[in-house]
Amino acid sequence: MNLILFDTPFETRRLEAGDPRGQHIFKVLRARVGTKVFIGFINGLRARAEVTLVEADGAISLRVIGTEAAPKPLPIRLLLGLPRPHTAKRILFEAASMGVQDLHFFEAERGEPSYAQSSLWTSDEWKERLRLGTEQSFGTHVPEVGMHTDLQSAISFLQGEGAHIALDNYEAAGPLPQQLSPGLRSAVIALGPERGWSPNERDTFRKNGWKLAHLGAHVLRLETACTVAVGAISACLDFYDTQTCTIL
Repeated sequence: MNLILFDTPFETRRLEAGDPRGQHIFKVLRARVGTKVFIGFINGLRARAEVTLVEADGAISLRVIGTEAAPKPLPIRLLLGLPRPHTAKRILFEAASMGVQDLHFFEAERGEPSYAQSSLWTSDEWKERLRLGTEQSFGTHVPEVGMHTDLQSAISFLQGEGAHIALDNYEAAGPLPQQLSPGLRSAVIALGPERGWSPNERDTFRKNGWKLAHLGAHVLRLETACTVAVGAISACLDFYDTQTCTIL
């Protein structure tokens, strides 16, 4: 992780011996008194903290010595047919690490309803994947996640300005970059489950004004397609206008 996230801001904080964040600071970063580490407050500022005390049992005390704005989330929203839990874990991590605004899932016609009952979703494991991805990104924005009963409900929730594009290997109007008009400031991208969209779902997208686009001739894994799509959109629409930097 490139920084350590905390739920709420603080000036000083003691991490108990069993706190995984304290263990990471002590064992992985090998911090001692005086060591400075990067931390962040969820959906808030990024900060630099100094280790002020390391206790015999492994407890660590921190003091914030400076703060700065964290990177803004990308104006990109993802809509996904609910995939296998293992795939969903990867998507949650990578989407958070790339800084997408939020993610929305629904039970696609060619998906498997039992996926929604996996431990990933019935416990807090999905939240942990988002948190880890955000810490990797050196940011503080943790994307929100929405669950929808069907495609039309999800589309209605995500309606608004910006590009609305469903990725499709077989019936696309053209490659993704060609479906992006100059001057767009946001995008919603839909990706089907591992078995792809049904004819009915394609019709639903078209009826709601969505465009179908492809990512080339190769069939990509869902998690790979998510990463490629976010990168392509961000590059085409100049969302990558700054590089990694800190003044702390």
